Amino acid sequence: MKLRFALALLVSKCVYYGMRLLGRRASHLPGYFAVRICPDYLRYVRKAKTVICVTGTDGKTTTANLISDLLTSIGQRVANNRVGSNTEYGIATAMTCSVNLFNRCKVDAVVLETDEHYARIVCPKVRCDYIVVTNVLRDSLQRNAHPEYVAGKIQLTDCPSAKLILNADELCSAQLLQQNARVYYGIARQPGDVGYPPNRVNDCPLCPQCGARLSYDYVRYAHVGHVHCDSCGFASPNADWRVTAMDAEKRTLTLLYQGEELVLPMTHDSLFNIYNELAAIAVMHEMGLSVDTIRTALEKTALTKTRFASEQVGGIEVVNMMAKSNNSLPVSMVFDYIRKKEGRKAIILALDDLDETKSSERIGWIYDTDYEFLNDDGVVQIIATGVRCHDHLVRLLLAGVAREKLVCGENELEAIEQLRTEGVDSVYLLHDMSSYPQSVTAMAKIREVLEGAR
Repeated sequence: MKLRFALALLVSKCVYYGMRLLGRRASHLPGYFAVRICPDYLRYVRKAKTVICVTGTDGKTTTANLISDLLTSIGQRVANNRVGSNTEYGIATAMTCSVNLFNRCKVDAVVLETDEHYARIVCPKVRCDYIVVTNVLRDSLQRNAHPEYVAGKIQLTDCPSAKLILNADELCSAQLLQQNARVYYGIARQPGDVGYPPNRVNDCPLCPQCGARLSYDYVRYAHVGHVHCDSCGFASPNADWRVTAMDAEKRTLTLLYQGEELVLPMTHDSLFNIYNELAAIAVMHEMGLSVDTIRTALEKTALTKTRFASEQVGGIEVVNMMAKSNNSLPVSMVFDYIRKKEGRKAIILALDDLDETKSSERIGWIYDTDYEFLNDDGVVQIIATGVRCHDHLVRLLLAGVAREKLVCGENELEAIEQLRTEGVDSVYLLHDMSSYPQSVTAMAKIREVLEGAR
């Protein structure tokens, strides 16, 4: 087996550097050859001092990238799979990059974004030290069906030595792998929180212990918040890291940890990304890094530009923002984030789910999504583009959005030519995971339209 592993490592290295010379990303194939030659490849690769696996329905890419960037900013050498696949082959490629040809580890840490379906396979093999589970929420209908199905997959992960980093406010993931040590993070009640789920989707209405209906102390979206059961006394766990205040203007978070109040930089003011940042803070502190070191790292680090980028064009803020199509809740949260922003906004929906249109993904996710959030006086125009534009148009009309606010056109660049320029403070371009390259071209078109209107 050692000879087989040595051959697998050699071939994987050759494929990786060969593809890189050809200008390819080399995210999948090097790991594919490694695992095909040596099925236990991940078990034999020399382990780094710290191995972190990040899984969950939403936020795992952002969280894994943020952890990698934070560690890199303080001088640690990090291997990760940010350039591609989050399944076994992509992870095998990352592990190939973490060692030299003699299987000696050349990095301080490995950060692996891990698909929910593969966590049970990957985490034990790489002998991870920390498993971050961002959440378990409603996902693509054809792929994950229901959160209980996803939670059941993660629950099969047999890695008892790993410490879990869990969201105390998200009940489906907070109850996972009870045999493992755990650290919780969460956000205390905030002014905008309500006492009932505000979204169309709520996948956690019943107590996981006795089946009685849960009572919400507060909730911020879907079932995310703090709950208790009047029947059996079950309640959401208490967070070790808890945000008590958020200052979007100063870009700071006030946290409570072990009775001490801390103020740390805020990388982004959306709730989704605050949770992602909390997960990164918790895992770095568990690694032994001081709060001061974490603060310094946060001051140096921003979100990946493929997820969020903002610029000023002719006095109008233009935001390029990812919204994960096929998945109702993240898109709803982006809609909610935009409607709560001050000023008059134009929105361009480029949610084509290009990866799925060829496989006939059902459009049911559009009807689970809270398009009602866009029926807001602050939203003055919505441009629906791409192959799904008519589906978005119908859903917007059903949500009560006035027809005169809506533009519909399959050709994205032609539709953007109808962008409203007068009386608009900000423009939001929403792309999905498969359409970022197209969004770069669309951003150039938005600049052209706005500059031409000066």
